[in-house]
Amino acid sequence: MNLNKQAGPRAADSEIDSEQSRNAILSSLRSADGIADYMSLCRKWRDLEHARSDTGTEPLRIALLSGATTDFLELPLRAELASLGLRADIHRCDFNTHVSALLESDSTTAAFRPNVAVVLLDLSDISEWPAAGDDETAVSDCTDSFVGRWLGLCEAFHNNTGAEIILGNLRLPTTSPNGHLSRQLAWDRTNFVRRINQLLADKAPRFVHTLDIEALSAQYGLKTWFDPRFWHHAKQSVSLDCIVPLVRDTAGIIAAFYGKTAKCIVLDLDNTIWGGVVGDDGVDGIRIGPGGAEGEAFQAFQSYLLQLKQRGILLAVCSKNEEANALAPFEELEGMVLKRDDIVAFKANWEPKPTNIQAIAAELNIGLDAIVFVDDNPAERALVRQAIPDVKVLELSDDPSDYPLLLDRSGWLQTLEITKEDQRKSEQYRANHSRAKLAEQVLDYDSYLASLEQKAAIRPFDAQNLDRITQLINKTNQFNLTTLRMTQTEVDALVGRPDAITAYMRLSDTFGDNGLIGVVAGHVEGGTLFIDLWLMSCRVFKRGAEHAMANYVMQAASHRGITKVSGLYKPTVKNGLVAGFYGELGFSKEAVDGEGNATWTGATADFQPLPVFIEVKEEFS
Repeated sequence: MNLNKQAGPRAADSEIDSEQSRNAILSSLRSADGIADYMSLCRKWRDLEHARSDTGTEPLRIALLSGATTDFLELPLRAELASLGLRADIHRCDFNTHVSALLESDSTTAAFRPNVAVVLLDLSDISEWPAAGDDETAVSDCTDSFVGRWLGLCEAFHNNTGAEIILGNLRLPTTSPNGHLSRQLAWDRTNFVRRINQLLADKAPRFVHTLDIEALSAQYGLKTWFDPRFWHHAKQSVSLDCIVPLVRDTAGIIAAFYGKTAKCIVLDLDNTIWGGVVGDDGVDGIRIGPGGAEGEAFQAFQSYLLQLKQRGILLAVCSKNEEANALAPFEELEGMVLKRDDIVAFKANWEPKPTNIQAIAAELNIGLDAIVFVDDNPAERALVRQAIPDVKVLELSDDPSDYPLLLDRSGWLQTLEITKEDQRKSEQYRANHSRAKLAEQVLDYDSYLASLEQKAAIRPFDAQNLDRITQLINKTNQFNLTTLRMTQTEVDALVGRPDAITAYMRLSDTFGDNGLIGVVAGHVEGGTLFIDLWLMSCRVFKRGAEHAMANYVMQAASHRGITKVSGLYKPTVKNGLVAGFYGELGFSKEAVDGEGNATWTGATADFQPLPVFIEVKEEFS
């Protein structure tokens, strides 16, 4: 008996050690040198994963389809997805059966019902090349035929399974019989492949997402990307040396479907975005801009970071410095591409960096797993990895010229679309900082809310806002009652559906436009509206927007003759703040299952509209 009593703690300790080893291996994947080390880490992760107890989470189902060999991609793709917090089961169609697998509704691949299908095209998939001397019309017809065929196959598979499709376009040929005339000859094969790739992107429907193999292979060089020996011996279209970038980009796009990509880059300053130590060298001793290779490299890195910011990635600073010293280069140096206004959170002090990073996450109201930490000091990187393992830590080289590519190739920054809200994100977070300052000055919270002069528009889902609605559904974690994730296709299908009630909210105030910040969707059965998802952006917590949306939902249900509204709260590690939200609306808790999932119901006739300091314009379907 005593032995049995002791076995439990030892087993628990062993499981903790195993989990720590697993996380360490996944972190090491990011800095593995060479394919041999990388695959060794993948195998070690696989062995630990096999011994792992059931996590209770349903794995994603990923299908790999290609006319080339794909078995060598399965393990590293699963490991890369695991490093992004996603479990995956992967189905590979049999060699060179990808066409029938896509087309036939009863194929084993269709029966797998994948959430995502990765379709990797190869030059061998081109059955008809332009003939030498073909004119523009003949080449265009040939291009249209190839693109129409493959997008048609993707559509057939999507219709059969509902899967989102990642379509890898074509690498360029490695030889050029026409030399440098190829750009001038419509019928040239290299020129033809370029046309195919552009047309695939131009004509892709919303459920097809491009994996840009042409650009990826160009970064690494075609000679490195494609080894004819591997093709002739094993029909392998990617060399061993390029497996890592291929699976990393593929995993990054899959992660973007499920809101697992980064939202914020936290930057060190000294020797990270400029050369030198400002506290020791002074502003004039900082190396940034023209006049030296190092200064130009740091300026190029800042330029890349600015492009990320313009896309919607937040930039923050975490530096061991006196604040005045840290700010001086932003204010005084012409070579600085980044300005203070580009930074949404600025921590320059002598606190441990994990403490400051946690403070930045709290200030921006984002999860730690949404942060990428960039620091030239390996000791600081190791400390952050150990203290806050959820943070993504970029492994840097000793040469700042490498920094843009290392961050670009991390796989953490993939996106499915860039919305207008994304491009205004830094501005919106700066406005939030101004709101917080105002809140500190106003004596009571109601007066603060009234001073904001908030205006909201609440409407059913419409076509022009579907990209942002889908993005919010898949990225929001804290004010999210069910954390249901939906693909673009699934969201599209809700528009105008007679048995659905949908709503999105836009919010503005005296400090600016917050953009589209709230989403609700539910389905009607009998006289009850069942809420499938209810979520709001973290930027607008506790400002009454959630109550304005509740008023709308209950009014919309009443207009449809619905007598009862039923909402589900599914607890996660991040959404505890909304555990009692339905109770705030006057709903009654009906049931709680063994996992803590709580069902709440409220009668539309009994609902009393909640007071809000928001001027609301409403439209109902």
